[in-house]
Amino acid sequence: MDFHVTPLRSGSSGNLTLLEHAGTTLLVDAGLPSQRGLADALSEAGCGWDDVDAVLVSHLHSDHVNGSAVACCARHEVPIHLHRRNLDAFARKILSRSPASGPVRTFGDGEAFSVGGIAILPFRVPHDARGVTCGFTFTPVPGGRDVRVSMATDLGQNENGLFERFLDSDLILIEANYDEEMLHRSRRHDRGRVGSDTGHFSNAQAGKFLVRVLQESRKHPRAIILCHLSGDHNTPELARATVREILADHRFDGIPVHAARRDAPLRKFSL
Repeated sequence: MDFHVTPLRSGSSGNLTLLEHAGTTLLVDAGLPSQRGLADALSEAGCGWDDVDAVLVSHLHSDHVNGSAVACCARHEVPIHLHRRNLDAFARKILSRSPASGPVRTFGDGEAFSVGGIAILPFRVPHDARGVTCGFTFTPVPGGRDVRVSMATDLGQNENGLFERFLDSDLILIEANYDEEMLHRSRRHDRGRVGSDTGHFSNAQAGKFLVRVLQESRKHPRAIILCHLSGDHNTPELARATVREILADHRFDGIPVHAARRDAPLRKFSL
């Protein structure tokens, strides 16, 4: 049975990724600004909220979870999973403004759990969100197919050991937020934050990170998906070209590199 991954939206305007396996439908983040937008994005992938088994929250920035997501989860009784150190801030920032909520469940650092047929292993990444920011590794539950999907869409730097979370993956989703030259020329007041050690990954950082992952892996991914591209400091073409050039310089030019879109689904990746 295939393991399906569909990036529905990715960027500072909202993040939503769909995982499907063995009758389980999981959303990683649900940060679109309206309930209608969330429903429309799901519809574009051929499903609706009644099909969703859980929402997994990477961190508490509003482009990853907000009141619209909570309202949809409440209406359809969809559980929300988040790091337990984010629970208090989540309750104050979002739940306190919502008339109702679906079930809220928590996990800890490196604490594996599963939703239906999908096993999840969270890991911390450096980012300036309140509380904890997580990346995730997804596999079929034990006894299923040997498939591994690794994902981190907001991270400021490549901390020692972080690359190990991505080894031997069949699909990698990694942030490539900005082009360094475009950010340098920007007049935005937050450009220092974006390029900081707790901000976001640049295209070049993503490429160099991927080289290290590929050098240490026993197998290579079927595809790489660049995520969370800035609308001000990047373009899909530039992100792909930069990463592809870095990979080619190290003879890893045979791996397809895609860029997730801010306003539409990319496509379904079946593993």
